Amino acid sequence: MSTVASQLEAIHSMLAAGHRSIRLQRHSLLLWGITGGVLCLGTEHVITPERFPGLLERAAAVLLFLGIVLSGVALADFWYTRHRIEAREESLPFVQAQVTKVWWLLIAMGVMFTFATAFFGGGQMVFVIWLVLFGLGIYVHGLFSEQILEWAGVMMILLGIGALALSAPYTAIQWLAASAFGLGMPLLGAMLDRGASKSAWTRAGQSALWLAVVVTPAVLAYQWRQSHQLPPQAATIVTLPAGTRIPLNIRIGGNIVQGEADLAVPLTLARPLDVVLLDGKPTGMFRVADGHWKQRARSLWIRDVQLGGGLAPTGPVATVSMMVEVGP
Repeated sequence: MSTVASQLEAIHSMLAAGHRSIRLQRHSLLLWGITGGVLCLGTEHVITPERFPGLLERAAAVLLFLGIVLSGVALADFWYTRHRIEAREESLPFVQAQVTKVWWLLIAMGVMFTFATAFFGGGQMVFVIWLVLFGLGIYVHGLFSEQILEWAGVMMILLGIGALALSAPYTAIQWLAASAFGLGMPLLGAMLDRGASKSAWTRAGQSALWLAVVVTPAVLAYQWRQSHQLPPQAATIVTLPAGTRIPLNIRIGGNIVQGEADLAVPLTLARPLDVVLLDGKPTGMFRVADGHWKQRARSLWIRDVQLGGGLAPTGPVATVSMMVEVGP
């Protein structure tokens, strides 16, 4: 009986190895993770409005920068993986080659989405999309390799969707993505167990550990940055009290309307607003009612834009409604 049981166990192991016939190399997780974390925090310091003032110019710079860096990482990962496989006198499995193509396609989709946000909006979702795409790539790889990758891929996808559903601040999502890539993926490399089968409780414990390592540094880094975000010493702070009327200049153009002069729409502040000026010009930094200092590009949101219209006795009428809010 013991001989039969051992033979059945050997057959089961062979079948399992055939189903999960590829491996995600630890150096791949380390290489992609560190690169992703650095890009999340460093791209905005490389591609700046001062260096690339035009919208098309800045979008093209982002496309080239991400394309060159990520293509270099993809080639380096592919060549080193092939070198490691050949050193073991093995061949590159067909399934692994196809999964690699899926991974490259997901990366290309992320680059194109980032490029498109410069023209069609949605920049608030950039890091969410990258989390979802990386998570999907890891999950697909886990279907053919190791069970822990499936769990990690799902967790990365849920982190991105959860941050979007909770309307997390842009900077908080940025730090979350940087932590998931820079810390989470290298940690995942250390958790690989060569396809060993584990119980659901074991995988749940590993997942809880992974989430703690990813989320805790991101939360601490975001809080630290918020508390240390202060105006430059040479700047001037101008306080606008509640009730101040601010004219909003609007210019509308397009292919169905003629360009008109700026329209001034008066807005009234509901709460006091502190604005930072440097050499007499706004820097984009502000705070509401003695709150934390914020950047206009990341914290001022326009939501629920609705277009309407109809016919009045005087002629056609068009209406626009929107909500202007300051993010948390």
